[in-house]
Amino acid sequence: MAETSIEKKQISKKLAYIYFALCVLCEQICNYYISFSEGYTVPFPTFMSCFFLALSFFFFGKSLAVINLAIAYAVWTGISVVFLAVISVTILNAHLNIHDFIGMGIILVGVIFMNLKGEA
Repeated sequence: MAETSIEKKQISKKLAYIYFALCVLCEQICNYYISFSEGYTVPFPTFMSCFFLALSFFFFGKSLAVINLAIAYAVWTGISVVFLAVISVTILNAHLNIHDFIGMGIILVGVIFMNLKGEA
């Protein structure tokens, strides 16, 4: 008789964090291309943003074999906000005010606090 439970293929913690880093990187590339897609009306940036978003979710799913979903999602979104702000300021010439920087600082403190326990 076949088992009814789903068996997870275990990966190493190191590999899970590599997948997680690739997830964040792919999402940032996706966000970069979104800024040039003009509401998804320009074909190449639209395709690239969709491709990298799908790749990001693929790597995110792989990392969840080891990393807790709630922690992973919170860290992913927190890191993404900060990286997106850096990309916006350095590449896209956006301007941020002091409140934006304070908010991102609070997000970073929250991400660090969530990871202090040392568990995935």
